[in-house]
Amino acid sequence: MAVINAKTRYGTGKGVARKLRREGRLPAVLYGAGQPNVNLSLQAKEWEDLLTREKSGLRTHPQELVLDGGSRTMVMMRGYQVHPLSGNAEHVDFVRFDPNQEIEIAIPVHLVGEEKCPGVKAGGVLQVIQRELEIACLAGNVPDFIEVSVASLDIGHSIHIQDVKLPEGVEVRGEEDMTIVTVVAVRAEVVDEGASA
Repeated sequence: MAVINAKTRYGTGKGVARKLRREGRLPAVLYGAGQPNVNLSLQAKEWEDLLTREKSGLRTHPQELVLDGGSRTMVMMRGYQVHPLSGNAEHVDFVRFDPNQEIEIAIPVHLVGEEKCPGVKAGGVLQVIQRELEIACLAGNVPDFIEVSVASLDIGHSIHIQDVKLPEGVEVRGEEDMTIVTVVAVRAEVVDEGASA
């Protein structure tokens, strides 16, 4: 579990956000659990280090948010926006953690069995269509990832949502026939038989 240090942010709008970013801080908001929204700011460098260290765990597990060095609240990261050019974080959304509340969240897909995959052994290439799946479950039961085995996948075959065994209480948001991964054939180069050696 990570500790996220935040300060109460007074004022909203683009001007306030720009000023915060110039000071090396990042605007954020905390909401949920029937309580009022709280505008926050985070130390930008500390947040980037945390993202690098915790990765998707920030979205899938509760973290402790310490506000103004005092009150502590269990939260989950609901999302964050990044600048399209610089790639720097611009805003973070946190939701108060309630283990009995159903939430929707995107979690990563982990492929297993690639070394046994007959389609790959025959020269095919695994093509991952969905690297994340949007799921719904109780906040206290969010899995780290959804495991998908490709150990029996042949060229031209695919795995769809309906083929995946999900943890109890977890539903995927999306069509049952939505493709997660497929094995495609690699096109052989056409050799000009008229070319002389």
